[in-house]
Amino acid sequence: MKRSSRIMLFWTINVARLLLAGTFLVSGFVKAVDPMGMLYKLNAYFTHWGMPLAENSLWLRLMVVVLATMEFVLGIYWLLGTRLRFTTWCTTLLLTGWTCLTAYIYLYNPVADCGCFGEAIVMSNGATLAKNVVLLSLSLLCLNQRRYMKRLISERNQWITSIYTWVYIIVLCLYSYHYLPVLDFTDYKVETNWRAAWYGDFGEDAPEVISTLYFTDRQTEEDRTEEVLADGYVFLLTIPDPNTADDGNADRINDLYDDCVDRGYAFLCAIGEPCHPEDVEGWTDRTGAAYPLLMADAVQLKAMARSNPGLLLLKDGVLIGKWSHNDLPVLSENDKWQEAAENGGVRSTALGRLLLWFLLPLALIILADRLWIGSKFYRHYIYQKRFKQQKNNEKENCSR
Repeated sequence: MKRSSRIMLFWTINVARLLLAGTFLVSGFVKAVDPMGMLYKLNAYFTHWGMPLAENSLWLRLMVVVLATMEFVLGIYWLLGTRLRFTTWCTTLLLTGWTCLTAYIYLYNPVADCGCFGEAIVMSNGATLAKNVVLLSLSLLCLNQRRYMKRLISERNQWITSIYTWVYIIVLCLYSYHYLPVLDFTDYKVETNWRAAWYGDFGEDAPEVISTLYFTDRQTEEDRTEEVLADGYVFLLTIPDPNTADDGNADRINDLYDDCVDRGYAFLCAIGEPCHPEDVEGWTDRTGAAYPLLMADAVQLKAMARSNPGLLLLKDGVLIGKWSHNDLPVLSENDKWQEAAENGGVRSTALGRLLLWFLLPLALIILADRLWIGSKFYRHYIYQKRFKQQKNNEKENCSR
């Protein structure tokens, strides 16, 4: 093969490798920061196939963690050029299966979108199929020509980046499960103006989807949406499914409701529809709930807070805070909840800062490895130089 052809093939293979790395990294990352969103999507598949699982199922949660971890780790392997035999074969097999699955989705349309990139990037089923076909082609190309891919870290030290990647993505996923997504890609993010959207004044802070909000009284079926969007502070407890809702923090919720009554703040609870009356009564019996119960669309409630139950705080119709049931505010603690609400409540983290927690240590590991390799070559160079000088001196001595 001519040198120009080898150079062209080298760049083609490495561009393909970077495209695969970027795709897997983004896909795994968005699943890890919003694992509940992916859980809902997986359960939609199982429901379509007649195998619905409870949304508090440990198996569903484990599947999301495994999927996010697998994709992110493969992305790092592609990026660093490590474990190439395993990476190329595993990616090719995965993409073959996913291409067949997305072809089925494209033909029969069981879900609106496959959820490959969660709520961060919503793609049509046709676009998803085309994407997987392209990625599979790139993977096959790299599988056959992996000798052209250069590693960015030595084989001796690649285990450090592997372990660090595994730990980072699993901890991120579990943290987002326990609290709320550290990055909110839904239309119900903090600072969204619900009232403006509901009245038809759409904008960046008032997406059109919120105009379909509809809260009704559980007993009378009277429209009570305006109460949710009223002036002042309004706490909204969201329970998409009372049958699977975690009641471990019911006492804290009841204390929060009592504090709201004492302070004159509105406190409402929205339960997802469709829902059996027995499930609602079961929730009130288990928890001793005395707060007003409203009914709302379960899909919207799942998007509002990735927690069951979850807590939202609105001020003058603007969403200013979100909390998981594992991280509820306490009104009696010198109004720290107001400060938390102003900071997002959800423990929101800037994308750049979140990535730096991973990229900066990874860059330092790679730099240390390159310095170590460089020092080895330098020591070898000095040794060779001294050896040649010694040989030359011996030749000179012999010639004398």
